[in-house]
Amino acid sequence: MTDAIVPTPQKKSPAAAVVIGLLVIALVVVAAMHIAKVRHLNDQLAKTQADLAQAQSQAASVQAQLDESKTDAAKLQTQLDESKAGAAKLEAQLATAKSDAATLEGQLAESQVGAAKLRTQLTEATMKLAQHATQLKDAKAAVAMLRMQADEAKEGSAKLAAQLNDAEAKVADLQAKLDQARAEIAKLTPKK
Repeated sequence: MTDAIVPTPQKKSPAAAVVIGLLVIALVVVAAMHIAKVRHLNDQLAKTQADLAQAQSQAASVQAQLDESKTDAAKLQTQLDESKAGAAKLEAQLATAKSDAATLEGQLAESQVGAAKLRTQLTEATMKLAQHATQLKDAKAAVAMLRMQADEAKEGSAKLAAQLNDAEAKVADLQAKLDQARAEIAKLTPKK
């Protein structure tokens, strides 16, 4: 019989046990760090979700405000269009009034020329002519005021309407005075 070689059991060295122990401790530390990191990430995720929910709520509120602003802007645009249409209409009326005033001013100037020819013959006609000169100055002032009012018409339809009424009253008064002056000149003119 041959002697079989039986391996002798090896003893574990204390260094290996220390290394294994250190590895176990290192694994526990790493595991604890990962757990802490996961908890931190979970906390951050929860905070981020809360921030996201708040941001979505704020975005919805801003969207509602934006929709309301768009609606208000549409209403204001409609009002602006109506105001522009009203201003254009009043401007056209003012242009007509200015044209009428210019016509009356021309007629008044013609009357003034006719009165000037009679000035040397009639003392009373001279006084009437002075009145006509004052009326002409008033008419020119009224026309200048109408021109200024035309420039200011863009600032407000209500103000323009009031000024237009004043101008029409002055034109009517001027027409009445012109008719009166013509009648007086006709009386003073020598008949042939």
